Amino acid sequence: MTLEKDIIAKQKELDALKKINSLTEAMRSQLDGLAKEVVGMHENAESVAQVMRNWDSIIRSISQASLSLLQYSEGDYEVGVWGQNSNDSNESHSAEDEAKQPPLPETLVRVKVDDDQEDKG
Repeated sequence: MTLEKDIIAKQKELDALKKINSLTEAMRSQLDGLAKEVVGMHENAESVAQVMRNWDSIIRSISQASLSLLQYSEGDYEVGVWGQNSNDSNESHSAEDEAKQPPLPETLVRVKVDDDQEDKG
């Protein structure tokens, strides 16, 4: 009888080991899938970081362009103001000629940039 009990006990142990083996295989498969997802998330995070760096550069450029336009008054944008004293000679352009050129138009879009937004993000 002890031999039958030992066989039954070993059979139960074998069944338990097979179940553990199948569960381990399923867990390994899920962890492999999770690892692939984490790699994908990392790549996506890098893409988002690059986009945010690009937007930061764009906002700085817009800000610098807007600040450079502050030196002009509304009178600078009146038609003909810059051409009243122009000469018809074909000489090379001097600093005075360049100063007579019309100023650049004001930006059409104003983007408010607050330091508070960086703290919240």
